[in-house]
Amino acid sequence: MHNTRSDTSRNTVESHKSTVRAFLQTHGEVASKEALRAGTSVPAWYITHISSTDAFYTSLNHNGKYIASKHIVGHRSTHDGFWRPEVDDGTAVFHRKRTTKATLKHLAFRRPSGLTPAEGRDLLRRQCYRPLRKLAENDEIHATDWNNTTVYTHSWPSRRDDQLSQRQTDQPTDLTPDDDDADGYLYRDELIATFLSVAVSQIQSITPERAAALVLRQFEGDSFDALERRLRRNHSFREALDYVEPEDVPDGTSLWRAFDELSPNELRDCLQSMCSELLTDHEHGGEFVVIDGTHIAAWANTREEIENGDVEGASWGQHEGKFYGYKVYIVVDAAAELPVSIVMATGSTHDCSGFEPLIDEFEERYDTDELQAVLADAGFDSQGNRDYCQDSLDCPLLGAINPRRSSPLATIKQEIKELFEEHGDEIDSPYEALEQLPQEQLSEYGVEVGSVEESYIFQAIKERMHRHLRAGVERVFSRLKSFTGLDRVRARKEGNVETHVVLSAVALVAGSLTAKRQNKPELIRSPSKLI
Repeated sequence: MHNTRSDTSRNTVESHKSTVRAFLQTHGEVASKEALRAGTSVPAWYITHISSTDAFYTSLNHNGKYIASKHIVGHRSTHDGFWRPEVDDGTAVFHRKRTTKATLKHLAFRRPSGLTPAEGRDLLRRQCYRPLRKLAENDEIHATDWNNTTVYTHSWPSRRDDQLSQRQTDQPTDLTPDDDDADGYLYRDELIATFLSVAVSQIQSITPERAAALVLRQFEGDSFDALERRLRRNHSFREALDYVEPEDVPDGTSLWRAFDELSPNELRDCLQSMCSELLTDHEHGGEFVVIDGTHIAAWANTREEIENGDVEGASWGQHEGKFYGYKVYIVVDAAAELPVSIVMATGSTHDCSGFEPLIDEFEERYDTDELQAVLADAGFDSQGNRDYCQDSLDCPLLGAINPRRSSPLATIKQEIKELFEEHGDEIDSPYEALEQLPQEQLSEYGVEVGSVEESYIFQAIKERMHRHLRAGVERVFSRLKSFTGLDRVRARKEGNVETHVVLSAVALVAGSLTAKRQNKPELIRSPSKLI
């Protein structure tokens, strides 16, 4: 008798589960508890306790009013784990971590710069102060006072320090909006229209509309099938792409083929066109650029593929530890914080070797007459790179000194560091810095009368004075990875990985150009405001 009751109960629950799934499938995969009660025969007790089941998630906002299946949330969520479908009350928020507590802990641990209550509110569309405070009180996350707010971070001290350091780096330059009452958001359909206005004359390998859909995908992190569904159900996206009916949207396979056929160089043409428009009106645009590199991991199905090096174009390399994948190098305009050029190399490429191809790409596409200097970190420090930069761009490479090159260079670096720590507030020019250094030692560093501007130590001082401009490239990399999925490659062919990399830069700049054209200059560096 006991087994019979158990089997009957199990069959009843399975029946309720099937009924709810069928209802969700016919209602856009999301429905309210009230709609389920009114539109199905599922008993109220099951709907009330549906969040305790493994099959369904309730929304993190609206007091858990909306319901979606676990499979749909996992399949349609963006690269940061969120799925935000439109509902009667605005937007319902679901996350792969299921509950508010688990989601906030995941964000505090995984976000490069931690999480504040205000950021949690923007992401979850609900107040997050109390659940974050409780997590910190239970020592599940760490709370730190920072610039008159509380930042919640990883509980490990080393990870916490990295996140706080990244948050300091991520602070944008203050921009004053023209209208305090202006709408503080950008819209994805506006971004699509902006990109199409450029792509129509630059993209030849596929239709501009499909290229625009692929740009949209960089923000969403969709699979191609998920992108198809997103376009079919969103009227504003279809209107921006000139798809009259849902049936006009290309299927997932066609979108994949478009991605496979899209030319990275045509995307670079779009990037050049958009950046040129953005830099035209910028007061100091084109005066200083910063170059830097980062790594992205290869997408492999098995550990054996990685160990055997079976992924096309990928290799083992060193960058913040050992990795298997690719190197990405960018040129960033220091004033505008825009990625103006981007190239990809295999993971084993040394930064010095990646310098010339990047400079060639930049010099070919942009007018460098106003360029005063190229800034870089110590990884690009070599006399060959300095000579190449001067010959190609007619400006110096102000790279940080790599002390491993020689003991005299290590001495120069240490003395300049001590000089600026002690007298940094008093130094307004490289000549004033030279006067503070021991004069009897200058000849040892190649400083000669009449040629001081060409000496290594003079350029090292100039680099130190302009070092604050280099921080912009870290913020650009942070935006590319956090908002456009630069480091979440889901392609194995080397050419497709390059397409993904360039699409990330194009998507970020398309958002900036949209902000400029919509007269919202305060949002040029705010991809988080894209909805």
